[in-house]
Amino acid sequence: MIKNKLPDIVLPAEFNYIGAFLTFACMFRCTYCINHHGGDLKKGRWMAGKDWIRGLNRIVTRPDLPITIQGGEPTAHKHFYDIVNGVREETNIDLLTNLEVNAEVFESRLRPERLRRDAPYASIRVSYHEGQSNFNTLCERVLRFIEHGYSIGIWEVGHPEYIGDVYKRQSLAEQLGIDYRVKEFLGPNEGVVYGTFKYAEAVDSTDIRRCDCKTSELLIAPDGGIFRCHSDLYADRSSIGHILDPDYTGLSLGKWQPCAVYGKCNSCDIKLKYNRFQQEGHSSVEIKNISKPYAKNEGYVKQVVNTYGKRDA
Repeated sequence: MIKNKLPDIVLPAEFNYIGAFLTFACMFRCTYCINHHGGDLKKGRWMAGKDWIRGLNRIVTRPDLPITIQGGEPTAHKHFYDIVNGVREETNIDLLTNLEVNAEVFESRLRPERLRRDAPYASIRVSYHEGQSNFNTLCERVLRFIEHGYSIGIWEVGHPEYIGDVYKRQSLAEQLGIDYRVKEFLGPNEGVVYGTFKYAEAVDSTDIRRCDCKTSELLIAPDGGIFRCHSDLYADRSSIGHILDPDYTGLSLGKWQPCAVYGKCNSCDIKLKYNRFQQEGHSSVEIKNISKPYAKNEGYVKQVVNTYGKRDA
């Protein structure tokens, strides 16, 4: 491993997100897991904590653009606490987690101030998973974290099969003083495709096309590979660099690049959503010059439910 200081990676001003995927491992088996849409997810990639720290500290960002630590379940990485604490103090950090952690250990290893910034949503965004999480236990844990000064809230996917239960949980949590938000379900279910997409034919199409695309996100895989979109990230396809490569400085970020897998886009990349300022209508990628179909999508998914794992009764 090269020991010299690595050059900075300076992000374009229009970039909206930095995602550091510490691991794709998770203790849950959600049938609707967005990471498994299309069945392309390649696990087994892993990078040590000291290398994550060295790589993340190359990134030159802004107070309103934190590094979001995520996965899989990021707390499953054995160096999770070292990584978060090893990132330079002036870099803001957000955390996406299911919060299946030992609360006392978490509180002793991570100060509330390390995961708090001026933003319209919580820095620690906890995901509730139907059939996997215990709602009451999760609320109790989140309330404890709130009492200890952490910026924390709960998010749940509004799955159409039990959307009524989702809103009941939201109401109960809000009565307890918990910020509980419902995220749009994405993908096909019972013959209906859910999601509000900027490029409707880009996700889970029966055909594959070529195009040019431009991203507004920096996505880092568990092994340090850098990708321009979630589809490439999960499939370990077309890496544009490595977080520890001294020759990589991010010059291609934010520029138009050719793509040969339009139709296999991940929902996260082309859905219309809120940006980091909670403004509506943002899409992570822009796409142009879409060609006619040149191949069939062998990974086409007819039904998101049961693509991975099995929902608990």
